[in-house]
Amino acid sequence: MLTTTADDARGRLRDIYADAHEQTLHPNLLGWPGRPDEAELDFLSRVVYDRPGKGVEASAYLVKELAQLAEIERHVSAVFGIITAQLGADDSPLSAGYDLHHALNLFAAEEYLHSDFFYRYVRELAGKDVKLADSLFMERLALYQGDDSPYVKLAAMCMSAYIGESVITVFEKRTAHLDPGQKHFLTRLLWAHGMDEARHVQVDHVVLEHVIPSLTDAERERAYELFRGTEELDRELANRFQDLVRELFGLDHQPGNRAWQIQQQLTGAFRAALAESWPPVPVDEHIDAATRALLVEFSGSDHVHA
Repeated sequence: MLTTTADDARGRLRDIYADAHEQTLHPNLLGWPGRPDEAELDFLSRVVYDRPGKGVEASAYLVKELAQLAEIERHVSAVFGIITAQLGADDSPLSAGYDLHHALNLFAAEEYLHSDFFYRYVRELAGKDVKLADSLFMERLALYQGDDSPYVKLAAMCMSAYIGESVITVFEKRTAHLDPGQKHFLTRLLWAHGMDEARHVQVDHVVLEHVIPSLTDAERERAYELFRGTEELDRELANRFQDLVRELFGLDHQPGNRAWQIQQQLTGAFRAALAESWPPVPVDEHIDAATRALLVEFSGSDHVHA
C-alpha cells in the first residue's frame, strides 16, 4: 500500500528543491588550501583515529573513501540521466508535470559537482594524481541500461546511494562536532557537500515511501536484484581503490582505524533498514539502541538525518 499519494510525493519533491539555489556551494567557492599543513593533518588524525600523530594514515583512509565516493556519485548522475530520459515515455501520476524530472536532474547535477569536490580533495591530500585505471564504470552503468521501468531503476539506485549518503552524513556531523567553528577544510568540505546531500536524502525518502511500495512483486524483485548487483560492483570498486591507496601511500590505513571500524558497523545497520523490512524504511526508524548510542558517541547526535 502506498504511504503517500502521487500528488503528495510531487509536492514533497517540489518543496525539497524550492530553495536549492540558495543552499548549495560551487566547488570554485571552497577556497582550496592545497596540501594539508600540520594542524590540518592533526585534525584528520583525530577525526579518523581519535588521536593525533596519524595524519598520513588518516589521509590514506580519506583518499580511499572519498575517491570511491566520487566514483559512486558519478555513477548516480549517469543513471539518473538514463531514468529521466525514460520518463519521457511515462504517463504515471508521479511524472505528471515537471516535479520529478526537475528533482532528479538537479540531484544528478549536484552529484557531478560532488565528484569534482572529492576528486580534487583527494589529489590535495595525496599530493599526486589519484587515478584508477578501471573503475568498472561501464559495468556499473550496464546494470541500468536494460528495459526495466524507470521506477525500478530509481528504486535500486536510491537504495544503493542512500546507504553511503547516510554514512557520509554521520561523518559530516562528526567533523562539525569536533570543529564547530569550521576552522578545518575537511569540516567545510563536508558541510558544503551536506547542504546538497540533505536534499538527496529527502528524495530517497520519497522513493522509499512512495515509489518502492508502488512496485509489483516482479518489479520489487528486479529492483533488489539491481541493488545487489550495484553493491557487488561497488565492493569490487572499493577493493581496487584500497589496492591503489596502498600503492600510493605504502601503508595499510585499517589497523587501529576507529572511523573505518564504525563506518563498517553503520553501513551494516543502514543496509538492514532496506533489507529487513517491507517497504524499506528511513534509517532513523530502524537503528537499535546500541547503534544510536554509537552515533551519539561518534558524532554528537542521536540521529542520522533531520
